[in-house]
Amino acid sequence: MDNQTRKFTLKHFIIIIIILIIILGITISISQFTFKREYKPPTALSDILPRFRMVDLDKAGITGDEDGDGTINQKEILSGAKKQLEAPAKNIFSEGLNEPNYYKDGDPPPEFALCTDIIARAFKQAGLDIRSLVNEDITNNFDQYPLRQIWGQRTPDSNIDYRRIQNLEVFFKRNSQVLLINFDPANYDNLNSWLPGDIVFFDMDKDGYSDNVGILSDKTTRKGVLKVIYNYIEPGYTIEKDILEISTITGHFRWGTL
Repeated sequence: MDNQTRKFTLKHFIIIIIILIIILGITISISQFTFKREYKPPTALSDILPRFRMVDLDKAGITGDEDGDGTINQKEILSGAKKQLEAPAKNIFSEGLNEPNYYKDGDPPPEFALCTDIIARAFKQAGLDIRSLVNEDITNNFDQYPLRQIWGQRTPDSNIDYRRIQNLEVFFKRNSQVLLINFDPANYDNLNSWLPGDIVFFDMDKDGYSDNVGILSDKTTRKGVLKVIYNYIEPGYTIEKDILEISTITGHFRWGTL
């Protein structure tokens, strides 16, 4: 009788343990489920959408309409730069590209470019012939340009002079608004001193000399920083990219008057 009682007790004890384990499992499972609809707060739009710094160039106090079509030069220069993103030109100095850098009448074929060609082609959209303007200024002010020092020139060459970044930088210093080069996106006034259509020179390899030039776009980063439209060895074609914060700025110019 005692043996039967012990067997009975052990048997029931094991059954009770199993039942308790099952109840525990069910309890845990139920605790993770609710018939109530869980509320998840919507993600803030500011975390999803980029920050756009809308700039109305018509209200920026910029004047000048070279072709007389009712649109200021600054907007047309911007339009001319953006148009070049539709079929990005290859950089003439890109590795493996066997393309000359000297062309009769100046401008390379549309599928090729240097950074300075982006500027000339953008200005053409506004009815401005950078080639002629630079040639005229060099002809009248030859010693203000580094033609003798760098290339050993004794006379202007309209086919190439405007395409050399050193000449173009002197030209804008002499013939346009010279603006600040220290860029501080955290400063509201500073940030708003950089407008779409502005011309910006860079020292990409940080050797103390300008080696790239581009035009500020109207597209911004999430921080409201304007991107730059330019053509450089890297990536090797015309591109629109955020480089104002990461590259050394050597010049900042605006065509026209305030």
